[in-house]
Amino acid sequence: MRGRFAACAVLVVLGTAACGGPATVRLDTSFDQASSRVVYPSTVRGGTLRLAVTDAPVSLDPGDVGLAYEADLARLYARSLVTYAAAPGSAGLRLVPDLAESLGRPSDGGRTWTYRLRPGITYEDGTPVRARDVKYAVARSSYTAQLTHGPRDLREALAGRYWGPYLDRDLDHFTGVTTPDDHTVVFHLKRPDYDFDQLAAGPQTAPVPQAKDTRTDYEKHPMSTGPYQFARHDVGKGFTLVRNPHWHDDPNRAALPDRIEVTEKVAAADLDARLGSGVLDADLAGAGVQPATRTTILGAPAAKARADDPTTGLAHYAALSTRVRPFDNVHCRRAVQYAVDRTAVQRAYGGPTAGVPATGVLPPTVTGYQAADPYPRDLARARQELAACGRPSGFTTGLAVRGDRPGDVAAAQALRQALAGIGVDARVTALSAFQWGSTAGSPAYVHRHGLGVLIDSWATNRPTGYAFLRPLTGAVAKVNNPNLMELRDARVNRFLALGARTPDPTRRAQRWTEADRAVMATGAFVPLLTEKTVLYRPPALANAYVHPVYGMYDYAALGLRSKARTSASH
Repeated sequence: MRGRFAACAVLVVLGTAACGGPATVRLDTSFDQASSRVVYPSTVRGGTLRLAVTDAPVSLDPGDVGLAYEADLARLYARSLVTYAAAPGSAGLRLVPDLAESLGRPSDGGRTWTYRLRPGITYEDGTPVRARDVKYAVARSSYTAQLTHGPRDLREALAGRYWGPYLDRDLDHFTGVTTPDDHTVVFHLKRPDYDFDQLAAGPQTAPVPQAKDTRTDYEKHPMSTGPYQFARHDVGKGFTLVRNPHWHDDPNRAALPDRIEVTEKVAAADLDARLGSGVLDADLAGAGVQPATRTTILGAPAAKARADDPTTGLAHYAALSTRVRPFDNVHCRRAVQYAVDRTAVQRAYGGPTAGVPATGVLPPTVTGYQAADPYPRDLARARQELAACGRPSGFTTGLAVRGDRPGDVAAAQALRQALAGIGVDARVTALSAFQWGSTAGSPAYVHRHGLGVLIDSWATNRPTGYAFLRPLTGAVAKVNNPNLMELRDARVNRFLALGARTPDPTRRAQRWTEADRAVMATGAFVPLLTEKTVLYRPPALANAYVHPVYGMYDYAALGLRSKARTSASH
């Protein structure tokens, strides 16, 4: 059974007679249940939750977490100041207090944010958590050269200059965060930001005692404030979490299993096979099953009933470089927009279960998203735009794509074929993924090679329109440039700045919508696909739902159905 998804074994444990056995289990046969509701709700504690991942986490240090699944996992042992509600669907986007007693209290027009810590919270050794520990956590995660994998959004937001605690151990010199007493943390910002609670929800605000910081070795055993602590951690092989005896119940974490075991570096096909046979409970990375496994699952109704197809928040798009001719002309850019065949692009990425055609910048997983389609496919309009930009017969341009991404490569060919229909010859160039930052991510390289179209993907670590849009439309860097469009648009910048200064969340989200529409009006961002992925839930899994912030199962909620596991093992 190892090395491939055992379709027959899966059908047996799902209670179907397809492999000759009797159907003994009645199931809801609808697809994608866990994206909108809790499947097999449970409050029963006990058992061992077994997870696996094809590679290994880049870091388990809360201050160095950069991947979505690492942030989802970190909530098991690290409590940030605030977090996201433990719920599926749009309810999971709501911010709720965690380490703090309430959401942040803004003052000074949104430039100062104050949090009061809950009383009685301790580390795994019983030591009380102090406000100074939160300040130190922010300092080490944002102001050191050693921890580089996590976002530096806090550093960009905080006022003052600081060399970091590894060069300057006097925390009083770090004025971006102050602690008037052991229970109060105050953040001082460079500019107003009424979305700051989103930053406070990151793992980087989980407290770290300065005396316990072992720098890059801290990930081997972070000091837990959550329901679990590390019992074993063999970096690159796996780790085991057990209950933290000093954790007190909180509404954000069900913490049902007694033990969580994670195995690293499992081959993808083997991981799928373990899920199918029931010896594994979930894929830690939430990356979804392999294409062949997906075909097997979707072809069997009982297996499909245990599968989910959540939106991950990753957007596939094509950037039109506004500094490469003829895309310095908005009408040439709009010609491309009207010519795109998004159904063909969807097929290139794997069909409906791989994603939905996108028609705007923001994905539906962030605040500010509103469905709109400013450029429906219309070849006649595309030709009109070509004429308006002085290229009625079309033109030739370069189209760059990462050569190691089969979906992107196939999408590039679909885009090339669509553009050929209006006389635009897009010559595809496959670039090295390792050199992408210095090729497609280098404006000088792009200009020199005439790469007018660049296919890329983007996701944000915070579910807000501002967090998604700002890097894509911000300052143009010489290398590793996220603003591939090289867009410098006053309307976009104005809407983003206005939103940050808007206290009302509904009006703030509307500003993000307006910024989205402003980007689309430039014609420089060509939305292609909002990614989805097929996840599989073995029979033993209980209390399962997809958390919208992470695009995968909420690991702090999962539990086990012991009878289902027993039947699966046979």
